[in-house]
Amino acid sequence: MNKFIYILICLVFAVDFWNLTAVVNYLSQDILLFLSWIWILSGIYFFNYSNRKKVLNSLKYNKVLYYIFLGVFISMFSAYAFGRQSFVTTFLAQRTIYTFMFLPAILFVQPTEEDIVQALKWISIGTVVVWILVHFNTNLVKMDKESVEHFESEKQDLSSKLEFYVNGIYFVVFYLYYKMNEYIRKFTWKDFIEASLFLVFIILYQNRSMILGVAPIFLYSMYKFRSESKTTIIATLSVLLVAVVILTSDIWISMITTTQSNLNETDYNRWKSLAYYFNNYSPSWFCYLFGNGFPSGGNSQLGYLMWSNFTKGIYASDLGMIGMWVDYGLIPLFALYNIIISVIRHTYFPVYLKFICLHILFVPTIFHFWANPGITFFVIIIYLQALYTEQNNKLIEDDSYNHSKLQRRRKNNYLYKRRIIESEISTYDSDRK
Repeated sequence: MNKFIYILICLVFAVDFWNLTAVVNYLSQDILLFLSWIWILSGIYFFNYSNRKKVLNSLKYNKVLYYIFLGVFISMFSAYAFGRQSFVTTFLAQRTIYTFMFLPAILFVQPTEEDIVQALKWISIGTVVVWILVHFNTNLVKMDKESVEHFESEKQDLSSKLEFYVNGIYFVVFYLYYKMNEYIRKFTWKDFIEASLFLVFIILYQNRSMILGVAPIFLYSMYKFRSESKTTIIATLSVLLVAVVILTSDIWISMITTTQSNLNETDYNRWKSLAYYFNNYSPSWFCYLFGNGFPSGGNSQLGYLMWSNFTKGIYASDLGMIGMWVDYGLIPLFALYNIIISVIRHTYFPVYLKFICLHILFVPTIFHFWANPGITFFVIIIYLQALYTEQNNKLIEDDSYNHSKLQRRRKNNYLYKRRIIESEISTYDSDRK
C-alpha cells in the first residue's frame, strides 16, 4: 500500500465524498463514518514494518489526543448534570469526535511530507471540480436539513450560495499556503500559477473568513518571493486582479454590504450566538471551564435547547473554535493552541505551516473539530508539527555528535603529538646520558 494513497483516501472520507448524491444516497453518514474508521485503522495493518521511527509513535506526540478526549469525557458530566442527557446518549451523539483516532494511526504509518502534500493537492483539485460542477447541476450534492434551515435563517439564495457547503475548503487553503511557501523559497512559474489558480477559487468561493486569512498572507508572499521578473509579475498580476474585481464587482459589493450590515446589526446570528453562549448558555462555572457537552437533538433537555436555539438563529457552529469551547471546554483548546503557537514561534517549522496556524489563530470562527473534515485537518497539522520537531531534534543530535567527534579528534591529535614529543625528549635525554 502506497502511503500517499492511504492519506488521500483518508481525506476523501474526511470530506464525505463531497456529499455527492451518487454516494450519500446509498451510504448514510453513519456508515461512511464507520467505513472511515475501518480505513484509518487499516493503516496499522498495511504499514506494520519494523523500521518506523519509534519516537514519532510515542506518548510525546499522542498526548494531545489524550487531552482532547479528557476534555470530551469531562464535558459528558456537564451534559448529564445540567442538560439531563445520559452518558450513553452523549457518547453516541459525539461519535464523530472519535475520528481523532487518525492521530495515533498516522503517527504509526509515518507518511512523508511529500505523501501528505500530494494528497492535499488531489483532494483540493477534487474540491474545485465538484464546486464547478455544482453550478451546472445543484442536485450533484446533498445538503442536510440543518444546512438548508441555516441558509433560510440567513435569508440567502440557496442556489447561488451552495458552494459554501462543498466540503474540502480547509484542504484547499492548506495546499494554497504550501504553494506560496514553494515560490517564496524558490520561485518557479509552475508553483506561482498553481497558487494563483487556487487563490482565484478562494475568492470566488466567497467565504469571508477564508478570504480574511488568505488575502494578507498572499500579499506577504508577493513581498517575500524573489525573481528577476518580480516587477513584471506584480504589475501583470495587479492588472489581472483589477480586471477580476471589475468583472465580479457585484460579488464584492454584495460581500462588503453584507459585512457592513453584519457589523452594525445586533441581530446578526454570529453576534447573537457570541452573546448567548458567553452570558446565558452555561448554567455553571464548571460548564464555562469544561464545556456543556455535545447535545443530542430531540433526545434530552440539552438537545431540545439546541433545537430551540436553531429557531432563533443561534448556532455554535457559527463560532468555530469558540463553539468548540462551548461544547468541550478549555482542555482540548489548550492542547491544540499549544501546538499552533509552538509552530508560529519556532523557526524550524516551514512557512506554510506557520501560515495555516496564523489563519487559525486570527480567524478562528471558520475552523472546528466537531467532525470531519476539521478533525483530519487538525490531525495533519499535529503530525507535521511532530515530524518537523523530530527532524530538528535529529539535526541537533547530529550537530552535537559531530561536535563531540571533532572534540575527541582534536584531543586525540593533541595526545598523539604529546606522546611523540615526550618520546623525543626521552630519546634525547637517553642519548645525553
